Amino acid sequence: MSDANDAPVVLRNAAGDVARISPHGAQLLSWQPAGAPEQIYLSPLSRPGPGVAVRGGAPICFPQFSERGPLPKHGFARTRRWVLVTPPSPSAPVVEARLQLDSAMTRTIWDHAFCLVLVARLGPSWLELHLQAANTGRTPWSFTAAIHTYLQVDDVNQVRLRGLQGLAYEDMVDGSAVRTEADAQLAIDGETDRVYRGIAQPLELTGGAMPARRISQHGFTDAVVWNPGPAKAARLGDLPPDDWRRMLCVEAGVIAQPLEVAPGKTWSGFQRVALA
Repeated sequence: MSDANDAPVVLRNAAGDVARISPHGAQLLSWQPAGAPEQIYLSPLSRPGPGVAVRGGAPICFPQFSERGPLPKHGFARTRRWVLVTPPSPSAPVVEARLQLDSAMTRTIWDHAFCLVLVARLGPSWLELHLQAANTGRTPWSFTAAIHTYLQVDDVNQVRLRGLQGLAYEDMVDGSAVRTEADAQLAIDGETDRVYRGIAQPLELTGGAMPARRISQHGFTDAVVWNPGPAKAARLGDLPPDDWRRMLCVEAGVIAQPLEVAPGKTWSGFQRVALA
């Protein structure tokens, strides 16, 4: 980061919880509830810059998730500079900040008029990320998106994720095969890359020394569970080889079925993570 405009936006509520968001990608970098450990994984090797995403935190994937379209992987929102339009007020019980990205800088790669807003809300032992996508043009457009949240864990092999049983999922490690989740508690035992469809209830992440976390979402229809495992982590230049053990991505997404936004309309969705 090269100047004052790149300094993270710091949210601090009356309870002493602290979160940091970078204008680069409007990306959550850190969330530490008062009296609790850091909840968000951020790679020490990450070197973000123009066109380069942060490894870790909570990247905003828009208007394309992964490689499901013609744009660069995960779209452009996570690698662009956003504008802080509403700074956080100090020491309120719930504080929020609002950042914005519009189509002025992206028409050459995605020829649609839009305004994208991220609202981060920090309460006592909880954090919400609200994403709003407005069509400011005269023709409809469609998108896929995700809030790609990296949750910090002490050992991913010890954690369990509840709330997915009975849901259909695409197994991206096995050629996008569609399966049904049979386990009441999902365990991570190797590379995992799954898109679960039709999320209708909160998820709960437990296990290890970290506090239990309750993960809920609204507006987002799908959830992604991702961990690179040891072999893929070794090929990622911005991730220490053993740090796959320290993180699990649980992402709120609109992925399986793209959403269309009509002119003058706005779509919105959010992910909430709370200490259980």
